[in-house]
Amino acid sequence: MYLDKLFFFPEEKKQRFLDLGYRQIAPSDMATFEPYYDSMQGSWSSPMSFMAMIAWGNALTFYYKFLGDYLVFAGWDATDDRMTVLPFIGYYDKARIAEAFRLLMEDFRKMHFRVIITDMRQWMKPYYDSIPGARWEQWKNDDLNDYEYPAEAFLSFHGKSGQNCRYFRKNYNYEVKEIDESDLPKLEGFIDEVWCSRTECESCNYGCPLDCVRMIVPVLKDMNGFGIMVYVDGIPVGYCIGSRHGKRALIQFQNTRDGYKGIGVFMYQECANRFLKDYDWISLGEDMGVPGIRTYKSRLAPHEWIPRFEYRYVGR
Repeated sequence: MYLDKLFFFPEEKKQRFLDLGYRQIAPSDMATFEPYYDSMQGSWSSPMSFMAMIAWGNALTFYYKFLGDYLVFAGWDATDDRMTVLPFIGYYDKARIAEAFRLLMEDFRKMHFRVIITDMRQWMKPYYDSIPGARWEQWKNDDLNDYEYPAEAFLSFHGKSGQNCRYFRKNYNYEVKEIDESDLPKLEGFIDEVWCSRTECESCNYGCPLDCVRMIVPVLKDMNGFGIMVYVDGIPVGYCIGSRHGKRALIQFQNTRDGYKGIGVFMYQECANRFLKDYDWISLGEDMGVPGIRTYKSRLAPHEWIPRFEYRYVGR
């Protein structure tokens, strides 16, 4: 069981952290957080989505606190036994970022945590670089770059992607079901069959896909989420779940049964037509360095391949 490999937040240390005013996030918090996201001047990386933070809660548990003018998320990474911080959420201003960082440093010194800011976008970097006296180690891994596509590309795929989508529509007797809470047992059975039965739990570095759907499906609507299950001749062959923020959408969880040509691109187009016609961008997250995923996402449609940076504080 992958849980046996995790380093959970020690209870005594977690209580001291909570005593500093941090609170574990819950699905009901989304309405409170949305104005902070909406005020940001640029886009943010896929792990900063509210759905991702809820879904991966067993392996990467997020806590929040309002520091100055910003919403700050600190995540206990049980896979690496460390506390990390996401880029501050709010309207970016150099003086205000510096003040929020000062407040964060006060808290982290009390906890003996190093400040490690993950998943930073390029446009954010000057605000952290300009914090008076702060010095950083910077780290980047192309395996974590985000794939972002104009939403209109998913409404009408072209080239090979379009051919595969048309093939699926023409050759299979399919049915599409929009996911709600009643579909959870079917999702669990499908994931267990097509993924868990063929994959060692240890390979799911950031948690179990079964845990993810159990965390998000019951509260999908509360998180402005969406999802579909696709059946061919009554047999489930794929599912796709995502979330919406502002004018952007993220498709974050999916799996398909082998042997159904075009099922992936078909699901993307169905989601775009059913849920995302008024959105500008669709993110598919990273490729994790897996050659097949990288080839698929890079050839799917015209896109931006956006780097994510990690900033590790090394002192003043």
